[in-house]
Amino acid sequence: MTITTAGPRPAGESGPDGGGDGGGGTPARDRWFPLACYATGQLVLLGWWLALHPGLMSPDTVSYVRHVTTGPWTATHSVAYDALLRLSLRVTGDLSPVTLLQTTAMSAALAHLAGALGPYGPRRRWLVAAVGCAALLPPLGAFTVTMWKDVPFTICVLFAAGTAAGIAARPRAGTRHGDGTPSGATAPDGVPAPARPRPRGRGWDPRLAALGAELLGAGLFRNNGFVVALIAAVLLVPLLPAARRWTAAVAAVAVAVPPLLMSTGYPALGVAPPPRVFAYQTVFGDLAVAYAERPGLFDRGQRELLAGIAPIDTWLRGATCHTVSRVYFDPDFDGREAERRVSEVMDLWRGLLVRAPGVILDARLCRAALAWQVGSTAGEPGGELYRFSLRDPVLPPGWEGTPVAAVMRGRPLSEGLRAAALSALDAAGAHRLEWLLWRGALWCYLCYATAALARRRTGSRAVAAVAAVVCAQQLGVLLTNTAQDFRFMVTPIIIGVLLVPTFLRETRALLSPR
Repeated sequence: MTITTAGPRPAGESGPDGGGDGGGGTPARDRWFPLACYATGQLVLLGWWLALHPGLMSPDTVSYVRHVTTGPWTATHSVAYDALLRLSLRVTGDLSPVTLLQTTAMSAALAHLAGALGPYGPRRRWLVAAVGCAALLPPLGAFTVTMWKDVPFTICVLFAAGTAAGIAARPRAGTRHGDGTPSGATAPDGVPAPARPRPRGRGWDPRLAALGAELLGAGLFRNNGFVVALIAAVLLVPLLPAARRWTAAVAAVAVAVPPLLMSTGYPALGVAPPPRVFAYQTVFGDLAVAYAERPGLFDRGQRELLAGIAPIDTWLRGATCHTVSRVYFDPDFDGREAERRVSEVMDLWRGLLVRAPGVILDARLCRAALAWQVGSTAGEPGGELYRFSLRDPVLPPGWEGTPVAAVMRGRPLSEGLRAAALSALDAAGAHRLEWLLWRGALWCYLCYATAALARRRTGSRAVAAVAAVVCAQQLGVLLTNTAQDFRFMVTPIIIGVLLVPTFLRETRALLSPR
């Protein structure tokens, strides 16, 4: 993937130093800008890696490593991420190269997105500062060096946002200028817009291949990532008028490949498919909420179905709309019986969706509060936000004393940096900062506002394309979310931080007298 360099600015916008030259930066600055963004992000993220080496871990990390060591290898998590860990263990005997690679890829993604936003932002030094801020923020820096499949997923989505912005800025047929400015139009300040070559029409743009690969990566690194890719594609097609058909084509491939691999590709490689109930965790959460709120919706046979999977008291205890964990991971929940009767469970859920759609929708909206509600849900049952585990993970029986156990222990390369990192994470964990640092909703709305302001002033579709990717993430959480877990909405936080300079610029332009 190539890192986008900032091209000429839209007519009438300031240059890299805010001089209002309307023609963008010099070629030298265009070359150095993405490199400065990358170096800034890499330097800061390297500090997090040294502090938290080999990386933060969670129970999910243990599952990944078990898949590729003692087995069995199942596709309950990302097979692609499992494979990265397996390769790292085989080649180096350690897991830290994976988290180091994550810092490099994240830095490249930040530089790529900043390069795409360069023509629409303020002075480029502020975009470089925004990249540094995104990497320095404790939730985002620590997230990057955590052994989660969600990290490469987020990186792929960030790359996709930057690529989509670049394609959206491509001139359309019948225009001479990027962002849809009509041929012969003048800039808002009356200065004629610089002429650009006419496009050849609705042809192939090489960046579409990159966009397809990035959307595919989102689907490979998170099992439900193809849902986000699908929504993003639907939203992007009308924003990329010069390449609608090709956009739809590459997106269709990117969305189709992950389910195809899950059904046929992975089993052919010896990777067992996940239990069906694993994919339907949200369904069990919906049923628990529905039974607790409106038990009259269930007839005798349906109540017996629920009781055969878990005691009715378990369903009632787990009837919190914020998480499915209190039902699905309850010790009394019989996963084997649920798997055996999953078809009956799905029939029951579909029937409720027809007879009482409001109950199901309300449960989904509540569970997706992380995506749309700015304020914390910590005071509600099951509404506590999961962040990080700063402790070494609990290992399965028999692992102690093995080489794998040794590499799954924290081994900071700088005690001073580790102390600073833990102190920063503790400060950032203050309840009053949750809405700002750990929840993505505020940043989603900032993205939409920035896109609307940029569209109003310059006619730019580029920022709108970035907002479309953010919206896809937000809607994806609405459809698939299982718990209040901050990692599910990291992408909007990062994009929002990078858009702050553009938002401030557009707001200032809106409020300034003409």
